[in-house]
Amino acid sequence: MKKTILLSIIFLLNLISNVYADKCYDSDTTLVILDSDKKPGRYFEDQPDVNDDFQVHIVYTLLKDSKDKEGDINGELEKWVETANKWILKTTAKANKKSNFNNGEGQKLKWDRRKDGKLDITFLRINRTKKDMKKSKWGSCGGVFGRSIINNGMNNPKKIYFNFGDFTHKDWPFSVGFPIFSVFSKHQKKYPLNNKEVGYFILHEILHAMGGIYKCSPNFIEGHNTKKTKDMMSWTGDGTNHTLDPKNDDYWGHNNKTCPNMQDSVYFTPTSDTPFDPFEVTCIPKEKWKFTKHNYENIYDKDKGEGGDCFYARDDVEAPWEKEFGIFQRN
Repeated sequence: MKKTILLSIIFLLNLISNVYADKCYDSDTTLVILDSDKKPGRYFEDQPDVNDDFQVHIVYTLLKDSKDKEGDINGELEKWVETANKWILKTTAKANKKSNFNNGEGQKLKWDRRKDGKLDITFLRINRTKKDMKKSKWGSCGGVFGRSIINNGMNNPKKIYFNFGDFTHKDWPFSVGFPIFSVFSKHQKKYPLNNKEVGYFILHEILHAMGGIYKCSPNFIEGHNTKKTKDMMSWTGDGTNHTLDPKNDDYWGHNNKTCPNMQDSVYFTPTSDTPFDPFEVTCIPKEKWKFTKHNYENIYDKDKGEGGDCFYARDDVEAPWEKEFGIFQRN
């Protein structure tokens, strides 16, 4: 199916500061809990972690009037993640061979799992209807997915939150910066998620959620790498740009010690011997970094400024530890 995917535009529009101009915007992020949603095997809270490592936690979301397709408990969401895992492992392996990293073997994402080994998936029903969402020019109601996730207790600074919306969404997958990215089961009513794209979508958007692509990347253009190429992080593409930094010179496997190398992110396993924590790099001043030992320079996009890629920095997003960590603040 030939189509134009403008992931970059969606990403940028969801980061603009004037989110309150969105006709759908409402500061209320109180969740909706229907009696019919209470089903065996479903969890409404993040379950106890099996370790203290950095992890990607999955949130299965529905709108207020969405039909419950039970993707979080019938194995469908796990199948999407399994398919994505294979694609990401294969794609990172190709890039790692060129950069002589990890003996040329691929990397996977560190998914949050329960004690029984299954993916830890939290169910959320967002307090917005389909009609409400149609009012949103940017498609996100001022970042309602991320605000609903964080403001309702999922705000561990060592986690990235993958919002999987099991409903039709007007736009394509997007990230709003650390720690949120979204993928939907169908786009614009006629483009269902498929096995060929799910890995690409997840890797592209989680790199954005990790703060990439950073301003210090040689080919940086509005949060992306190059204007339009086969590079999977290019600004625009036709759905076939699946190569991960083919020259290993920009954001993956490069030798620029002053710019984040995304293969070093703590959210990948095997983890680099010289890791960095995206939370620290995107959300707090360098003098407060404890885990990240790199001397990064020129990492912030001047148009967005410090904290521009940190969703926690918004004044309508609340985490109990914000003052303790001293995160950047933006409107």
